[in-house]
Amino acid sequence: MLVVAGGGLLVMVTLVVLASGLGRSRVRVEAGKVTIGTVSKGLFKEFIPITGTVQPIKTVFLDAVQGGIVEEVFLEDGQAVVAGTPILRLGNQQFQMDAINREAQLLDQQNNLRNTRLNMDQQTNTWKQQLAQLDYDMKQVERTWRLNESLKDKGMVAEQEIARSREEFQLAQERRRLLVANIRNDSLFRRTQEGQIASSLDLIQDNLGFLHRALENLTVKAPIAGTLSGLRAEIGQTVAQGSRIAQIDMLDALKLRARVPEHYVSRVYQGLEATFAFAGRDFQLTVAKVFPDVSNGEFDVDFHFNGEAPEAVKRGQTVQVRLQLSEDMEAIMLPRGPFFQDTGGQWVYVLDAEGKATKREVKLGRQNPDMYEVTEGLQPGDRVVTSRYAAFNDADELIIQ
Repeated sequence: MLVVAGGGLLVMVTLVVLASGLGRSRVRVEAGKVTIGTVSKGLFKEFIPITGTVQPIKTVFLDAVQGGIVEEVFLEDGQAVVAGTPILRLGNQQFQMDAINREAQLLDQQNNLRNTRLNMDQQTNTWKQQLAQLDYDMKQVERTWRLNESLKDKGMVAEQEIARSREEFQLAQERRRLLVANIRNDSLFRRTQEGQIASSLDLIQDNLGFLHRALENLTVKAPIAGTLSGLRAEIGQTVAQGSRIAQIDMLDALKLRARVPEHYVSRVYQGLEATFAFAGRDFQLTVAKVFPDVSNGEFDVDFHFNGEAPEAVKRGQTVQVRLQLSEDMEAIMLPRGPFFQDTGGQWVYVLDAEGKATKREVKLGRQNPDMYEVTEGLQPGDRVVTSRYAAFNDADELIIQ
């Protein structure tokens, strides 16, 4: 491949149009002013270059669940923490007083419900005692009535006494029937009430737990192990509810986050492979997460390292990533060049052995930063002018001198 001398300088045309008998236009061009690329066949790698930023593998943001005034700061920015380590304590007298009053109300409701259940237990015991006593009394009355009936034939008991004892026994039976019905109704009502009381007690207990956790939230703690960063709180500072306090970064592993142009959004998915060069070595990456939200014409993609990350790479460092969009495929390839800006890849100048370059229609497919995929019009070994065509005035032929 011949390299353009002078980089971005315009091609110097030494001889403008030459007329021929066929009416073809020709332009003479110095060989040193054009770039020649050779068509080849090989594995085509479709990838795009993007810039990735090194980030912790996981970051947890700490926001103020409850607002308040900073009363004490336990740690400094950059310190290592374990899960549950206190970071700072907030004070909020109004919230604390409201929580205490609410807790007292809930405890009072809890006691009332427990007293109600105790009263229900006592009532049930009373019903059982009454039934036991009634059964005992009924046995006594029945015994008297049975005895009077047995003495009736012997004339030892008056008819009136027999009738009275029989009526007392019947009355005891009716009283027992009514008492059993009351006990059955009370049992059904009690079963319903017990379910409601149990649910209410559980709800009160949950509310008490929520209050205790809300009070505990005034002491901000690390949710995971990692490195504390972004802590800017000072004693006496007012922290609004929901405001960002700090973040915990897990630095035992790293990832890359990159911005990808939005027209690739349908082609980037989890599992795609990528590479980046660092310290003279190539490192493999895999797309771990694709963020579908598009802003400013780009979307975010997270990459995880296949294996260990380079030891020297640091958080916040930027690296150039080659994101592969498809599997490597055998293809005919043409080196990239600025000619594409003038022809849109629809035609090129192809050189013959005599140094004459002739227009030829082509079709180009996929591309990467180095190559175009050729689908029609060129064969391996063809030599193509890949520099700018603007100065050739759309000539039919170029005479390379």
